[in-house]
Parts: sequence; C-alpha cells; structure tokens
Amino acid sequence: MISLTPNAINLPIEVPANDYEQLVQQKQYGWSVCQTTNEWLAKLHYLRQGRKEGKIDEETFREREKTLILNWWKRYL
Repeated sequence: MISLTPNAINLPIEVPANDYEQLVQQKQYGWSVCQTTNEWLAKLHYLRQGRKEGKIDEETFREREKTLILNWWKRYL
C-alpha cells in the first residue's frame, strides 16, 4: 500500500501499489489534468517523491507541482 497522504493523521488515503502506478500513468487530457482525487494525490505524491529522491531538479519540480495544483483548483472555480 502507498500512502497518498503521508502526513494525514485522521484520514489517511492509501492505494495498492498497482493502482498507484496506473493513476500516475493516466494522461488522457495531459499528465497534469486529473479526473479523480486519488489520481491527483498520486501524481502529487509521485512528483514530491521524485524531488525527495533527487530525480527531478527544484525548478522543474516547482513548475510541475504548480501546474498540477492549479489545474486541480480550476475544476472547482
């Protein structure tokens, strides 16, 4: 199981590793456009984990994280 909300105390969200991989790979409307909360959380987790492991540089990380978050927020504005 992969915790999509590792800092959540009261309401952790976990998905099986296989589901996580499928969520991260979804890109029907572009990688940064998500259809579900779990997809969005999985991609956000993926980006942050990549940054933590040094697989993505700070500038690229910030831009991709910003795009992912803003696209998610736009769904509700």
